[in-house]
Amino acid sequence: MEVVERIGAYAAGELTEVEARETERLLLEDPDHRRTAEAYNRMFVLLSVMQQEAPEAPRGVVNHAIRRAYVSAFFRQAEELLGGLSRAYTSAFVYYLGLRGDAAGHGGT
Repeated sequence: MEVVERIGAYAAGELTEVEARETERLLLEDPDHRRTAEAYNRMFVLLSVMQQEAPEAPRGVVNHAIRRAYVSAFFRQAEELLGGLSRAYTSAFVYYLGLRGDAAGHGGT
């Protein structure tokens, strides 16, 4: 087993008692190995905390996102409504002026 793998297994508590004692001797002899073990320990702590607590977005951020979605939907619907009204009035005005025939295809004058 490579030293880094052994240190990781030691930090995770996966070694037998004999292997753990050998690894502890390595850690005592070499400061680089100790730093590696400390990094593994920090990583395992962070992982265990992340599994226990799912981060939650602040309520203000959630409310802001919901308001933005409502406003966006409102403007999209208003745009569709006004666009439809505009087309209908333009079509009626053009028909009224006689620039286009009626629905049966007959000319205006």
